[in-house]
Amino acid sequence: APVASVQNFKYYVIFVDDHTRYTWLYPLKHKSDFFNTFLTFQRMVENQFERKIQIFQCDGGGEFSLQAFLTHLNMCGIVQHVSCPGTPEQNGVAERKHRHIVETGLTMLFHARLPKNLWIEAFMTAVYLINRLPSSKLAHDTPFFKLHGVHPDYNSLKVFGCRCFPYLRDYAKNKFEPKSYPCIFIGYSPLHKGYRCLHPPTKRVYLSRHVVFDEGILPYTDPRAL
Repeated sequence: APVASVQNFKYYVIFVDDHTRYTWLYPLKHKSDFFNTFLTFQRMVENQFERKIQIFQCDGGGEFSLQAFLTHLNMCGIVQHVSCPGTPEQNGVAERKHRHIVETGLTMLFHARLPKNLWIEAFMTAVYLINRLPSSKLAHDTPFFKLHGVHPDYNSLKVFGCRCFPYLRDYAKNKFEPKSYPCIFIGYSPLHKGYRCLHPPTKRVYLSRHVVFDEGILPYTDPRAL
């Protein structure tokens, strides 16, 4: 990315399951972080879904040709398919998914007029939504349903970048501190059943399950709303 994120991420990698089209996005601070990220992803797939990765389709990026990574693929019996230079159509599923993520993420970012350094939040939220959108490639099922066997819950979806008021009592140092601050909704936690809420004056991100949303107000389009 041309702009580092708030957490100093400059890169990301996406993994797309060819059968379900479910997508995972992992932010990276350095390209060299890819191998350890792949190991984390592989362990997650094997433990959560009791499936082995059989084929790894990728482009000709240098991070995919590191000897340690190639050795690991060979030891695990994973076949690597690499698209030819200048032929992104050979890696079509991932290329189309990547374009969808970028277009969706940037649209949400620009619509809410959020700072560009929140791009990773927008991209991760885009992946969250895309996994829950019906796809013609899946007979109008969702990737979420194809992977988990249950339909996603849409009641928790909120407008990206809107004003919100998270319950912050658990963050308070004493009973005299406010129970909430006006914040900005920047996505869904991948580890918790909660929302990520940015407090612009302090740049702190609060995680809360109990949040009051004002979806009609996008604070960065009107700073007086904060």
